[in-house]
Amino acid sequence: MLMRAWLIGPWLAAALMVAPAPAAAQFYKGKTLTILVNYGVGGNADTEARVYQHYLPRHIAGNPTVIIRNAPGAGGAAAMNQLGLNIGSQADGLTAGYFTTSATQSLVEDPGLRVKLYDFNVIIAARGWNVVYARRDIAPGGLAKPADIGRAKNIYAGGYSRGTSHDTRLRLALEIMGLPYTMVTGFPGTAQINKAMLQNEVNFTGSSMPGYQTQVIPQIIKPGVGMVIFHFPVIGPDGNPAGHPPLERAGILTFDKVYAQAFGKPPSGPKFDALLLMNDLSTKMQRVIVLPKGAPPEAVGALRQALEGVGQDKDFIEDYRRITGEEPDLVKAELIAPLFERMRHVDPEITRILKESVGSD
Repeated sequence: MLMRAWLIGPWLAAALMVAPAPAAAQFYKGKTLTILVNYGVGGNADTEARVYQHYLPRHIAGNPTVIIRNAPGAGGAAAMNQLGLNIGSQADGLTAGYFTTSATQSLVEDPGLRVKLYDFNVIIAARGWNVVYARRDIAPGGLAKPADIGRAKNIYAGGYSRGTSHDTRLRLALEIMGLPYTMVTGFPGTAQINKAMLQNEVNFTGSSMPGYQTQVIPQIIKPGVGMVIFHFPVIGPDGNPAGHPPLERAGILTFDKVYAQAFGKPPSGPKFDALLLMNDLSTKMQRVIVLPKGAPPEAVGALRQALEGVGQDKDFIEDYRRITGEEPDLVKAELIAPLFERMRHVDPEITRILKESVGSD
């Protein structure tokens, strides 16, 4: 018997009222989501993660509690190992990582990193640029302009761990310039490196933009202790080095341009190719928010949807800008796949250079 037309509407409405909501919409209801940050409290990654922490609950269906847990160590690898190997947590979708990426560690198969960056479920990534700065009183005659770095001696470069992209890029840049240096590594975060620079224990280092805006400028640049030397370029659409327009407008040139001013010719060679690749990977996915392999698809879907919402939240954007001095620049997971694929198929010569750099004294 055919159902009367006037009954169809109310019957469907009632069915919809009692039908369960999609699993992704219910996954985090009444739960706590822990965000594992791979650097210490007060550092660049931690500062950013706490802005996300504040706004994530309003965009995750079920309005869960979101907490931060810092797990610094091994240049960021400690937290990545914990999450990827289910140490202290399970792949249940209730622990996510907010990680500063280190492409170097995955590319050179650093024994300190027991998981590969590209093995995680990427929720979203964030682009971020890095500047390099130095004390003005570097021997022999100090720095009056960025190109003066080309004649510097007794450089003590502050870093986090030999295998990190941070340390590797500093080493490669100094080696391309042919400058004598000592790497002073093992610092847990930007704040500690800046303290060491103020105490003249290190005199050369780098920072991503949140730390640069909130710590380096007021502590190092404005008091005249140090100056910005360059920022790391990415690979442009034409295959050549490309800078960040806002930094260039502020007079902060890319490494290749400062090199040309200092040495009268542009940089070239396998080491520069390796540096440019590391810059490209580390800038285009400076931070990643991830879940471990094996996490429930419902959790992956719910967090991807939530982070897309956060990225469009005007209050989040305003707070992020106010706290970090930068605009959030989020990259969807599907756009990270080509970068991961590039990491899987790196030129063996570049891999050799990176391994040599990480393993050298």
